[in-house]
Amino acid sequence: MTSTILQVRRYVEGFCAVLAGLGFFLFIGEALLSAVSIIGRTTIDKGVQGDYELVQMITAIAIAMCLPYCEFKRGHVFVDFFTLWAPKSVTRFLDAFAALLLAAVAFLLAWRTYVGLQEIREYAEATMVLSIPIWWTYIALPICFILLGIAALFNFHSECTKRDS
Repeated sequence: MTSTILQVRRYVEGFCAVLAGLGFFLFIGEALLSAVSIIGRTTIDKGVQGDYELVQMITAIAIAMCLPYCEFKRGHVFVDFFTLWAPKSVTRFLDAFAALLLAAVAFLLAWRTYVGLQEIREYAEATMVLSIPIWWTYIALPICFILLGIAALFNFHSECTKRDS
């Protein structure tokens, strides 16, 4: 059973790594877009039209794409100041609880962003300058939050099956 879980974890983690790589390239594109817009505004008095809208949309998608891989690698910020004194079993319990809580919040966010996607699509909301449908941004968010929840559940399982050394 454990080998099956590890195999599934590897596949999901690989998919999340690819997603994070795509998020990285979105950040690079966003930086180039901002640079071109700033240079255009300062040199020829004309920036990229709708650059603020594009940066907001790209940032939301790119951050969401990176979160699941960050959770797999335990790259989130840990504040262990209050648990430095605690035995390993206590810190393991707290880490497992935090992973379970993160999974619950991630699944809740996935559900609510999906509901938001449906509502924004129904009302045909679009950006002010470029008239890009806002729901396009929301397409990736539920998927990324579901993957974040799955990654947190894998980390929860990992914490629960650890042994004291």
